[in-house]
Amino acid sequence: MTTAKIENGYLVIRVAIANLPQIVEGAWAAGFLTPRYRVTDADKFARDLLLALNDESEDGSTRVHQMFDSAIKHAIDYGADGIDEHEVQDA
Repeated sequence: MTTAKIENGYLVIRVAIANLPQIVEGAWAAGFLTPRYRVTDADKFARDLLLALNDESEDGSTRVHQMFDSAIKHAIDYGADGIDEHEVQDA
């Protein structure tokens, strides 16, 4: 199971390594993977997936940063509470 929750003041995202085969299958079913793949060793794949999640782009961002950027925009677009436009709009 893949879940995100708040625990003791932290946003926590948990992905069970045992669920990676189903997650990869779901990525294929959703059209994100071509060709179709299957996980043959979830523990080994998890280690390489972790490296991919933390790999830094030239600008210093990671796929985790990109995921948060996307989720932040989605939450705002759907009327999230607790956030307002900043009064200063230039850096």
